[in-house]
Amino acid sequence: MANKETNNFKQALNELLAGKLTTDEPTYIEPAAEVVKEEPKAEAKADNDTYQKAIDVVAEIEKTLDQEETIITKGVVIEGNIRTTSKLTIMGEVTGNVVSSADLIIKGKVGGSLEGNNIVLSQCEVKDTVTAMNELNISAMSVVNGDIKSGSIVSNGTVFGNITANKVVLSEESKTVGDVSCKTIRISEGASLKGKLETID
Repeated sequence: MANKETNNFKQALNELLAGKLTTDEPTYIEPAAEVVKEEPKAEAKADNDTYQKAIDVVAEIEKTLDQEETIITKGVVIEGNIRTTSKLTIMGEVTGNVVSSADLIIKGKVGGSLEGNNIVLSQCEVKDTVTAMNELNISAMSVVNGDIKSGSIVSNGTVFGNITANKVVLSEESKTVGDVSCKTIRISEGASLKGKLETID
């Protein structure tokens, strides 16, 4: 279609130059239609996908920034108590009590009691009571010298104290010296329990 219009334009122009086309009356010659390039849909979609990925990355970064976390590194000793509303990881030593409304990860030493939402004890030592509102996980080579209260407990470490929870799992390497009160309990072969076992409603 564009070639036909271009030929008509050239023919009219030649006639005008040759004097065959009079200009007494206004003559309108339409130029060849301009071809408009549309952006390929695939490229437009790729640009939209790239933009959306950028938005997702920013949102993920903002989410991470919102989740505050405090880390007490190895070699650091804090003399006294700690109270926080953010997630706390202790790799060093705290001589007093540690209380958090968030999660606690203990890889060092705590000289007082622990209280938090979810608590993970990893090759650490706690010299007083431990209270987890939700879950408590005690890994091998961890020692607790105090009573434990939690929603559920999985122990593969050593506990010198009484345990009270809805659900208790004593794994094969666990050692417990104290009474256990719970709704359900699972004791793996090899686990050691020295104390009374009581089921509660």
